[in-house]
Amino acid sequence: MAEELYEINMEKQKLSADDAGLLILFTAILVGTWFRIMPAWMAGFPINDGGMFYTMIQNLQVNHYIPPLYTTYNNLNIPFAYPPLGLYLGAVLGDLFNLASPLPVIQWLPGIINAFCIPAFYLLAREILGDKLQSAISTLVFALIPHMTAWFSMGGGLTRALGALFMLLALKYIHGAFAKEGKKDIWGAIIFSSLAALSHTEAPVYIIAIAIYIWAMKSRSQKGLLNGVLIAIGVFILSIPWYGWVVYQHGVAPLILASQAGFHSIWSVLRLINIDFVTEEPYLDVLGVLGILGVATLVARRTFFIPGMLIVVYLSQPRSAHTIANIPLAMAAGFFIAEILIPAMTRIHENGRKINSRIRPGLTFFFIILIPYWLSNSVYYGFQLSEMHVSKAGRGAMQWVANNTPKESKFLVITGEPNGFCDSTSEWFPALTNRQSLATLQGNEWLQGQIFGQYVGYIQNLQTCSKKGLACLLQEAEHFGSNFDYLYLSLNSPTSNCNLTDASGLNRGLILELDNSVQFQTVFRSDEVLIFSKR
Repeated sequence: MAEELYEINMEKQKLSADDAGLLILFTAILVGTWFRIMPAWMAGFPINDGGMFYTMIQNLQVNHYIPPLYTTYNNLNIPFAYPPLGLYLGAVLGDLFNLASPLPVIQWLPGIINAFCIPAFYLLAREILGDKLQSAISTLVFALIPHMTAWFSMGGGLTRALGALFMLLALKYIHGAFAKEGKKDIWGAIIFSSLAALSHTEAPVYIIAIAIYIWAMKSRSQKGLLNGVLIAIGVFILSIPWYGWVVYQHGVAPLILASQAGFHSIWSVLRLINIDFVTEEPYLDVLGVLGILGVATLVARRTFFIPGMLIVVYLSQPRSAHTIANIPLAMAAGFFIAEILIPAMTRIHENGRKINSRIRPGLTFFFIILIPYWLSNSVYYGFQLSEMHVSKAGRGAMQWVANNTPKESKFLVITGEPNGFCDSTSEWFPALTNRQSLATLQGNEWLQGQIFGQYVGYIQNLQTCSKKGLACLLQEAEHFGSNFDYLYLSLNSPTSNCNLTDASGLNRGLILELDNSVQFQTVFRSDEVLIFSKR
């Protein structure tokens, strides 16, 4: 319906629906790429996380590309079991360009890979929606969703973005193998599913869950089932060298422990109610609302595939579902804009003649009102995101730690950021100092398993002590099972609960208590960092 309406209304302008789709797709790739690279360029350092991968890349380079049994990150004997593709890519690029450290790779490569996710998403959307204009608009929504701009472009996006890229391509071919039963699609599904499994731990979980869902909704045939079996066998053959090595060296325990850290709960799907958590739009949640309206419209039309995909994502791996959920949400938004919003604006024009008859009102509304608003949203979010990194003063303090403390020293790093996934200082501290940080979250998913969620809670409680005082801090420190030697206080955390606008410094009362305590003495002081040693 939408395409026919567009063709009729665009005759004078000589712009077909496909032409409009191509223009929108080009815009999506262009602006989406810029917003994925801009924050790292402004920061001059990797955004947020990536410290563990920085160390693991160094481990590979020092060990001449032979994977060591354990990574030296945080001195915890974390098994070197992480899917290796992004780590090897980073190590190769570092050696190829003769880089002094992997920092430039961690800073730039995630955003570049994330930019390739935009055309990959278009291919998947085109496969599922079957409409060029809807797919192009969906891709523009996907490109401008702030959370998709941020999470895969951060330092840790070295593996996250790579996993997402191959997941999008794998699902495109899996859909073809099941819905169309195409033989060529089987090969694409095998190759990209294998690459995803070798890139990130969560990508294969989503691929398996969504693949089963695609077969159940669009195939349910024996041939489709046979195609699925062939894909599974092919992925097993291509990925078993790495996972076989991990099992041979460490047994299945690390893989089981990592799989238990997904925050699984039947109630996880209720997180969809908070759409702001999914898109992270700093102003009005326009993209999220359009997605929900698209879901509602699809359900009303008894087209359940995309709405059901949202539920499958949340049930299969809740921990990162708010990220992957943006894939079906963007498709739903694209459908709603193309099938409901733009045609409605066109009808208003045809009935009321309130807009210049030589201008197509639906697309005019889309290009002149919605896109500029989304762009300004993304610019503001990008500027905020660029602050989410370890500052130059913080890096200087960490260098002091590396040069002036015993290697076996144990630190409590206090930033006031209760969400360990957004605490850049805590993650980068072990990487840049080669000292142990007792309350650093990263890497513990390979050690904690089912109690990973409890460990996350301990970190949250410890960081909130920055507002409560020394007694609280000492009490919560007992949960980390080891006496600490130093307190590292970062005075200006860029975030609070991952919110870039609510950050506040540490309570000066805690600093005053430490200055007056007989248990601690100041060994380093700057405008942004205080370090105390235990007497």
